[in-house]
Formats: sequence, C-alpha cells, structure tokens
Amino acid sequence: MWALGIETAGERGGVALLVENGQGYELAFDAGRVHAEALGVATDSLLRAVGSAREDLGLVAVDVGPGSFTGIRIGMAFAAGLGQALHLPTVGVRHSEALGLPAMREWPGRVVVWIHDRGQHLYAAWVSGGRVGQDSAVTLDRALARLSGRSQVLVVGSGARRFREHLAPLAPNVLWCPGCVHAPPLEVARRGLEKWKAGEAVPAGALEPCYVHPPLSQGKEN
Repeated sequence: MWALGIETAGERGGVALLVENGQGYELAFDAGRVHAEALGVATDSLLRAVGSAREDLGLVAVDVGPGSFTGIRIGMAFAAGLGQALHLPTVGVRHSEALGLPAMREWPGRVVVWIHDRGQHLYAAWVSGGRVGQDSAVTLDRALARLSGRSQVLVVGSGARRFREHLAPLAPNVLWCPGCVHAPPLEVARRGLEKWKAGEAVPAGALEPCYVHPPLSQGKEN
C-alpha cells in the first residue's frame, strides 16, 4: 500500500510516496506557485515513475499547517478530493511535526520549530521525547526570550533561517540547521502512516487546518 504525502504549507512543497516497508520517493516544487492542477500533475508523475497509479494508493496525508494560508487550503482541498474520489482515509500532519520530528531523531538536545509568519512573527513549537508540543504564535522577541540560558537547542524551520543572525549573540549553544528549513513531503507521508496505524485517520473532507490565528494569517501571506 502506498501512502501519499502532500506538502504545500511552506515555501517549498512537494508530494511523496511511501510504502509500509519504509521505501519512499518524493518530488519537490515551488509551493509559492502551487495549485490543484500542479499537485495532480506532480502526483501522477511520481506514481508513473514508480510504476503505480492513483488506484494503488491506500492513504493520503497532508500538511495542515501552520504556514501559508493559501498553500494549506490548496493542499487540503486536493487531499480531500483525492480521498473522496478513491474512498481513501486521510490524515493531517502538522508542519511542525514534519520539521521537528526528523530533526529530533538526529539531535541529542532539545529542538524548537520556528515557522516564519510575517514580519517579526513566528509559529513556534518545542519538540521533546518524540512529541511535538502545541504550536503558538509569538513575536521574535518572545521566541528569543524562551531560548535565553538554554544549551544544546537546535532551531529548525523557515523562521530559523529568517532570524538566524539573532541566535548567535543570544546563546552560542543554540544552533540553527540550514538543512532543516523545509518540511519534507516524505516525512508528511511517514508521519501520516504512523497516525493511520494509530487509528487517527478521518474520512476525506473531515480534516481541520492548524490555523493558530486565522484572521492575521489570511490577510498577510508568507
């Protein structure tokens, strides 16, 4: 069974295919230009590349945010349409999960996900013990204050890249990861498969987006 992962909440999007034995494939694109047709083309191209078709899919996992309001909406609409057409279960994966969990597997200390929203505003979530905490909307000053005095902290996500120059003066033991800026579509598929096995899948169309503060995000795209 193939699990399809859909990533459109960040600057770089993509689709991925993951089989239960762990073998995976992905195709990335510029999420800033994504629309439903592009997602369909990318999905079918990836399926053809591995010798499969949409009918071979068994699960659809999609990034539900927080992130780009328009990107999340497009990705979720495509996931819902595909799930309804093929009678597939769907799973929502938070952007902070797709970024933070793979970093946590490689880092011995704490991990915090910073997702740039607009200006000096962030969505932040701490990762510990294989779990990602609640996403919160914070200013840069508030996020930096939470790092003060800490050590062995890895900051990942688009916010880490955007505000990397603010990290070194504050805490030399706080690092950011240049390779952990974009959420991998394959991680969305992997996390989705884990949630499905845990009974967390829902019918197509029943997914809820993770909008931390929708009124602000809707008016100002990142």
